[in-house]
Amino acid sequence: TGGSTWPAARVLASFLSRLGTNGVSQPGEESIFTSSRILELGSGTGWLGLAICTNTSPSYLLLTEQSQGGALEHLKQNIEQNRISHGIDAQGVVMDCCTLDFGDHDEDHPVMKANWDFVIGSDLVYLPELARSLPETWASLLRGPSKPLILYCHTLRRYDDLDQALFENAKKLSLHVFELPDADAFHAFASGKHKWDQLERAAAHGSDGVPCDLFGEQRVVVYGISL
Repeated sequence: TGGSTWPAARVLASFLSRLGTNGVSQPGEESIFTSSRILELGSGTGWLGLAICTNTSPSYLLLTEQSQGGALEHLKQNIEQNRISHGIDAQGVVMDCCTLDFGDHDEDHPVMKANWDFVIGSDLVYLPELARSLPETWASLLRGPSKPLILYCHTLRRYDDLDQALFENAKKLSLHVFELPDADAFHAFASGKHKWDQLERAAAHGSDGVPCDLFGEQRVVVYGISL
């Protein structure tokens, strides 16, 4: 799937670009991601990473892809071809690529050793093994040295059975999954205030932690992932 940019990536880019330091970004206000260190999982074509650099100016952005299938080489080519036109170098953003397979939790892996402010990704579950290994990677990062904020944009009901498996596996690892419909919800999540708001969580998820509307209409959702 490294050759496609899925709609969820565009939804997440739009969502992130609207986040100010306290709420919805105002004209002239810095993004909450300005000068931050961001890790993107499963970067695909690199479109989302390029959009984030253009719109929010982080200090460092690492894009990752799986080691097999040529996806990393394709990603590197796209970044090199587009970084000048997107003004990445002119903004002083350090942007790099490396291999990261979900489930690769070696403590000596540079991704696991590094400090991250944010970890992002979009529509990364399209095979059964990914519904298991992606939550494992989230858990490893959250239990690592930096304890980043994880934001994941997911198209519900693209694969109904994989949706179910993804959320069930997240729950088994003691991960909490919160739907973030707007900037206010994001800031509540980022500040930790989401932990007392069980009613809002229950409205989006059943008692087992799995979205209770799995078999309704397809929709794209931004989630916050925490321990």
